[in-house]
Amino acid sequence: MTGTTDDDRLMTGDDARTTASREPAVDAPTADEPLLASDLMVDYRSRWDVIQQGFVDDPRKAVSEADNLVDDVLKRLSESFERQHQGLEKQWSDGEPSTEDLRSALQKYRAFFQRLLTL
Repeated sequence: MTGTTDDDRLMTGDDARTTASREPAVDAPTADEPLLASDLMVDYRSRWDVIQQGFVDDPRKAVSEADNLVDDVLKRLSESFERQHQGLEKQWSDGEPSTEDLRSALQKYRAFFQRLLTL
């Protein structure tokens, strides 16, 4: 196929993958976007307040509960970031993505990477 691009094949159907069969784009998180859902953050803050208040009566228990809470938050964050990473990877790893698809994927990876570094 002389003189055709990946985009041309997508539009003419010469490529097995068409634009309609592509995975929907994954929105890259922005730096302003909260890392966890607001209701989950309210729950975590409430749990933290209870832990902090309990320190006076039982310091060891409070520290143990704080450790468990931090572990829970880290697991949630890890799961969230892993889902986002998998979504980004799906955008470019299947088939023959166009240069535009790859450009878009790289922009989303950049936003994702910058967000990871701001933690």
